[in-house]
Amino acid sequence: MYDEHVLTDEGCRNVWKNGKKVGYCVNLKINYYRGLPICCIDQISLEVDGEKVDPSSMILQHNGKEYPYLEILKDDFPTDVYWLFGEKLRVVVKREGGIDQGRHHVKVTLGTRRSYTPTMISVCEKELTFA
Repeated sequence: MYDEHVLTDEGCRNVWKNGKKVGYCVNLKINYYRGLPICCIDQISLEVDGEKVDPSSMILQHNGKEYPYLEILKDDFPTDVYWLFGEKLRVVVKREGGIDQGRHHVKVTLGTRRSYTPTMISVCEKELTFA
């Protein structure tokens, strides 16, 4: 139901540091009708132009804080960091040289856990324009 809305066109861009492209980012929306703690994310898999993104290169940015993607999958990740419905969760991919400006085919698989139900897996593919 929410699959087509998980990837948003807003904010797709290169990430710069000290005048150099050090990566790129996409924004995700939650695949549920209400918010969840970030520790309830079971999976974020990203493919850009058919190439799988290494999970260890992904950083999540939320409410001014950064979390290495692999850290949120650990059992001791805090349970009080919430991703609310309507909020964007930025996924930054560390990649020297960033990504070429223009259109790219992006596929994301997002798995989230909710009370009393199995993990919800959403797959969304879109052509996104990177600035």
